[in-house]
Amino acid sequence: MITIKDVAKYAGVSIATVSRVINGSNRVSEEVRKKVLKAIRELGYKPKPHYSLNGELLRTIGVLLPDLGGYHYSEILSGIEEYAFENNFDVMVSLTRNVPDIEKEILDEYFRRKVDGVIVCTLRSDEKLLEKFVNSGVPVVAVDSRIDELRADSVNIDNFSGAYHVMRYLYEHHHKKILYVPGPSNVYASYEREKGIEKFLSKYRDVEFSSCNIRGFNPDTGYTGVKNNLKKYGKNFTAIFSVNDYVALGVITALNEAGLKIPEDVSLISFDDAPFASYTVPPLTTVSQPRWQMGRIGARILIEKLSNQLKKILRTVVLPTHIVERKSVSTI
Repeated sequence: MITIKDVAKYAGVSIATVSRVINGSNRVSEEVRKKVLKAIRELGYKPKPHYSLNGELLRTIGVLLPDLGGYHYSEILSGIEEYAFENNFDVMVSLTRNVPDIEKEILDEYFRRKVDGVIVCTLRSDEKLLEKFVNSGVPVVAVDSRIDELRADSVNIDNFSGAYHVMRYLYEHHHKKILYVPGPSNVYASYEREKGIEKFLSKYRDVEFSSCNIRGFNPDTGYTGVKNNLKKYGKNFTAIFSVNDYVALGVITALNEAGLKIPEDVSLISFDDAPFASYTVPPLTTVSQPRWQMGRIGARILIEKLSNQLKKILRTVVLPTHIVERKSVSTI
């Protein structure tokens, strides 16, 4: 069994230095830190997770969310909390408000409090902030957020295929002039959806595709983006693809103000299948994504890690999506 002493010898440093690296101390140079991390990886050293004074897990999961407005993250959190409750774990929730500095402060606080594991949703800042958790044996699960460089599990939906199938769905309804209202470029889900669109456009060269000059996840994004596009270019589209249903609310208002009817004048399709999607006028055709299941699976993976089940296996879970047809898309 590899010990901290073996790591120190392999890296040519003291045991105290290895301990500082594992515990995220700033009292180590970047060169030494990389040397120790390399030794940990190559030797396969697994630091023990944090325990309470009596040797038991603290049974607390730290959850990092951008916000709880709307429906998306609240449904993910509901899935996390339900599974944690069923397994006698408490959930500590913090909101970052999409500010990287707040993310760092919260993660530092979680580390000081010695939570048993961390679930991160849509991390905006550098994923290296999570390195000290991984290196100290605290499991990390990314939900609705991919972690590329760390030894961490992830649970996501297939944003790429979801967006690709939206474009194909519009094409099958004879729409070849499509306007897209994009989400933030630094969010994993937005980035993957745009990759799916690009893949479709590379195959179907006869589609005239344009994108609004404003990005975001709020109704104002859809409202302002469509208003600006109509003012500058007129109605140069037959269909609009909105990055999510919340943004689609703004799109609907902008089209109504312009005297354009859905779907007679403009078809509209979106992403999320929000609780209100069937109550818009007309009811919104959209992509359903299993938010509650994402949270529940993320919590299950984390707790299985803490229970020593499949501890060394990293899992990347990608859940499928499907289009929910309602009445906002017509054939032309």
